Amino acid sequence: MFIHSLAFFEKTFKEFIRDRATLFWTIAWPSVWLLLMSTVFTRGIAEDILPQVTGMMTISMVGLALMTSGMVNLAGSIAGDRQRGVYQKITSMPVKAWEDAVGRLGGLLAFALVSSLLVLAVGLALGARFSGSVVELLQCIGCALLVLLASNGVGMIIGSIATSEGSATHIGVGVTVITGFIGGVFISYSALPEFLQLFSQLYPPSSAISSITYILEGEIYAGYNPLAAGNMIYTVVCSLAIFVLGLIIYGQRLWSNRF
Repeated sequence: MFIHSLAFFEKTFKEFIRDRATLFWTIAWPSVWLLLMSTVFTRGIAEDILPQVTGMMTISMVGLALMTSGMVNLAGSIAGDRQRGVYQKITSMPVKAWEDAVGRLGGLLAFALVSSLLVLAVGLALGARFSGSVVELLQCIGCALLVLLASNGVGMIIGSIATSEGSATHIGVGVTVITGFIGGVFISYSALPEFLQLFSQLYPPSSAISSITYILEGEIYAGYNPLAAGNMIYTVVCSLAIFVLGLIIYGQRLWSNRF
């Protein structure tokens, strides 16, 4: 049964490899944005905290890479295949929605991983410094997976509802950028007004990214403790719920009763 997932993985991977514009926005853009942020927003910051501030920015851009993978690339991939009639062609095939989803997500995960590693390399080159044990690094990987789960759930919803690949991509970019700003992914948590600080704590991608910042840089840079028992349980449950909801909507709208 995983042969079908592998086929969808290969299809998705090859499609993105051929699209140079998508490769740039997926892999290079978070690193470019990090360069811009480190040039503009670190002026006047004390030298003794500059490595931590740069580290916080680096984590934010890793978050951008993960969010873009799900909310933009996955949404565009699904809507594009629907627009090209791919789902109609495979109606008669013994393929299940989850097999397509696993393969499609796997292909996009490969690009998200490359983009994240490139951001980390650029951040370290700019002077970012992180502190954490092996266990804490594993916790960060878990939090990154939560970002991917929630973002992929949103991406499946957008891709299943949008009328075309272009509209799905534009909606995904809008959702990523707007929620990133008001959720404190691209802006310091302490700079947000109170009602947006609450949104930042309740928005799963934001709270998961804040968890990584908390682990690697400390509470002063995260703005609060997102790893408190109640906060972490909420983030895990909500991320899983968004992903499952996305999978259900994706299955119902594009795979009908074959889900």
